[in-house]
Amino acid sequence: MPKVVPEYKEDAKRRIIDAAMDVMSERGCEQMAIDDVAKKLGVTKGAIYWYFSSKGSLMDAVLATICGNIQQVAFESYYNRPLEETLVRIFDRFSLTDDRQRKIFFEMLALATRNSDIRHATWVYYNEFVAAIEDAIKNEKKKKFLQTHADAHRLALLIVAIFNGLQNYEMVWMNQNEIRNLWIEGVRILLKPSYTGTYGETNP
Repeated sequence: MPKVVPEYKEDAKRRIIDAAMDVMSERGCEQMAIDDVAKKLGVTKGAIYWYFSSKGSLMDAVLATICGNIQQVAFESYYNRPLEETLVRIFDRFSLTDDRQRKIFFEMLALATRNSDIRHATWVYYNEFVAAIEDAIKNEKKKKFLQTHADAHRLALLIVAIFNGLQNYEMVWMNQNEIRNLWIEGVRILLKPSYTGTYGETNP
C-alpha cells in the first residue's frame, strides 16, 4: 500500500474501497472490520486508517463510490440524449445484478434502522442518487426538452423510489427484462404528458 503521495492517494483509496466491498459481501456490513480489509490487501490496519478515519467513513465511501458512478452516467448523458435515455442507461449500469453490490445494498438497508453508521452511509447513497437524477431533470427543463411543472426534487425522489423498489422484485419473481420494461414504463408515466420517448425496450 503506497503512502500518501498525491499520484497514489486516489488509487490507494480505490483499492481499499474495493477490498471493503469484498469483505462486506462475504461477512456482512456489521461484521466487516478494518482488520479484515487490511488483511485482504496485505497491509497494516494503520494503513487503512491513514485514508479512512473509521469503519463508518469507509462504508460511506463504498456507497458514495456507487453514487459517483451514477452521477457520471447522468453527466455524460446531459448532452444530446433525452432524459429517458439517461434513466435507462442508469438502470442498465446500476441495476443490482452484481451479487456483491446486491448483498451490500440490501443488508445496509435492513441494518440502517439500528446502526447509525450504516444509516448515514445509506443516507449518503440515497441523497447522491436523488441529486444526480434531480440535476438531470433540471437540465432537461432548462433546455425545454422536458415540459413539466413537477418539482424536480420530488420527481427525482419518486424515480429513485421506483428504481430501488424494482430491485426487490427480482428477489421474488421477476427477471431483469421484465424489471427493465417496468422501469421504462414507470419513467414514462412520471414524465407524461408532455414528454415521451422510444428508447431501448427489450422483450421479457
